[in-house]
Amino acid sequence: MRANERMLRALARVPARTVLHVARRFAPVLDAGIVDEGGCTYLAYCRTRVALPAGLDETGRECWVNSLHVEDWYRTHVLLAALGFSDAVFALWEQHHGRRDGLVCLISKNRVAGSARHAVVWKMHRHRPGQDWLAPDLSGYDDAVLELTSRNDIALVKAQLCLRG
Repeated sequence: MRANERMLRALARVPARTVLHVARRFAPVLDAGIVDEGGCTYLAYCRTRVALPAGLDETGRECWVNSLHVEDWYRTHVLLAALGFSDAVFALWEQHHGRRDGLVCLISKNRVAGSARHAVVWKMHRHRPGQDWLAPDLSGYDDAVLELTSRNDIALVKAQLCLRG
């Protein structure tokens, strides 16, 4: 797990002990499952709605396709919704590929220009040496950024939130 200081501050503002179940609202995405195509892994829901871009490596294509604005699905506790959704996607990955490692979920939070609202964007890609979506140093991002590599990372974040309460 990696997070920049902005994300740590954003997570510190999440109400402690708040439990959020994401299955109901994200059911169309999760129920569609995962599909492997051309060496890439996509959420089938996203793949049917987005054309593959030219000129990107596999990680770039996956992040382009596997991208959701969480605030379109949830209005409150959006960071928790993104964590819960990541947990559900890791579970799908484990079912589909029979292993716990090899997937990366990314969550970023930024202010919508000209508004008091925040956008929380979720992305996913396979772990590939030499093909990282994020820079090695997350402190250079203006957005709050969180990189998760397993369900253990999510459990750690949630445990920290509960311990705080």
